[in-house]
Amino acid sequence: MRLEKHFISILESLHDAVIIILMDSTIVYVNQAYSNQFGVPANKIIGKKLKAIEENSRILDVLESGRPLINDYSYVYSLKRDVCANITPLMENGKMIGVVTIMKDISEVTHLQGELMKYRHNVSELQEKLDRKNFVKLESNSIEMQKAVQLAKKVSDTDATIILYGESGVGKEIFAQAIHEASSRCNQAFMAINMATIPEALFESEMFGYEEGSFTGSKKGGKKGLLELANKGTLFLDEIGEMSLNTQSKLLRVIQERKYQKVGGTTLQSVDVRIICATHRHLKEMIKKGEFREDLYYRLNVVPIHIPPLRNRKEDLEYLSKNILNELCLKYGKHVLIDEEVLDWMKRYNWPGNVRELSNVLERMIAVCMKPYITLEDIPETLIFESPSISDSIHLEDNSSENQQETLLPLRDILEKPEREYIEFVIRKSKSKTEAIKTLGLSRKAFYAKLKKYQIQ
Repeated sequence: MRLEKHFISILESLHDAVIIILMDSTIVYVNQAYSNQFGVPANKIIGKKLKAIEENSRILDVLESGRPLINDYSYVYSLKRDVCANITPLMENGKMIGVVTIMKDISEVTHLQGELMKYRHNVSELQEKLDRKNFVKLESNSIEMQKAVQLAKKVSDTDATIILYGESGVGKEIFAQAIHEASSRCNQAFMAINMATIPEALFESEMFGYEEGSFTGSKKGGKKGLLELANKGTLFLDEIGEMSLNTQSKLLRVIQERKYQKVGGTTLQSVDVRIICATHRHLKEMIKKGEFREDLYYRLNVVPIHIPPLRNRKEDLEYLSKNILNELCLKYGKHVLIDEEVLDWMKRYNWPGNVRELSNVLERMIAVCMKPYITLEDIPETLIFESPSISDSIHLEDNSSENQQETLLPLRDILEKPEREYIEFVIRKSKSKTEAIKTLGLSRKAFYAKLKKYQIQ
């Protein structure tokens, strides 16, 4: 059988659209699939120039270059469709006489691809919102704090053991909760325990639980331990550096084997728990002194996260204070704002108790405040005299009660004196007031308000 006689029948049997164009861009053939897919009857375009119909057609590029285009994606304006085409030179006796194009309408595919991109974008936005929700209490302007939060976000949805380093009160438990809430274990339990509060004699019963009748005074029905309560979830072990060597070895065994035995029990229980630890101690120094097991350290220290103290990120004080204050206003049923002078004082104080101390101080101030604003008079006296910049400016020359009465000043005067002296010092050292404003970290409006208040020229 000579196939040449059946070429047209073969082309008409194809489900893909076919169009043949001569070298002068004249359309000489389209098959039925072309008409069906694109709604263009053959007699409407055969004999017409492709240049006049689609002047930027990719077919014209092949006519000019003689090079085929395979799996070429383009938008055909005359058809108002996205197409995928194989555009191949048509040869006769080694000479190019035109181009044959086999194409598919991929508009639906393009539409679905666009929908998929929108879906991925929406998922990405939702994940960002979820991250912001989980870590909203840890937002910061400090580069060091931002790095800690970013690392926490990266490892939150893994099972890697994390150890949080930081001074007391920096918010280690808030970090641990945020990591748990951003993980795949978020719908399971988050159990937190301060290891310093568990006596060594009670460690096993608290951590592993016990069976009924295992010892005198044991609870009827026994007791679930922290590991069982946290199973499938997260166990947060705070102050891990306070554990004795004996309890450290018991914890190490659980981490290694992922199994434990209840007090008075005879069977091993399997446990699937994510462990997050925290400490303010230098564990490497403790290892050198023989106070902390090195093998346990390497089991726990898979992902170390260092949380900076509040004194190293005072740029967060205003944001933190307003967040804490909002919660306290709801608690006490008050609507109170912080005076700018109080914020200035906060930035001078070093906050040895970190965020916990800040929260405590704000609660004390809002509890006693009867005005719309927390002012300098509401700051606890103990903090006033602990602040170096303030205590250094107070000189009591005599211990007699009479002389003490003479040297005592109102609280506002005590706070304002070092502030005025420092502003004057910065102005003297600065080339311009603009430079002084930048150095002091004040807004232009606040800076000139203080110049007026202290009558500084």
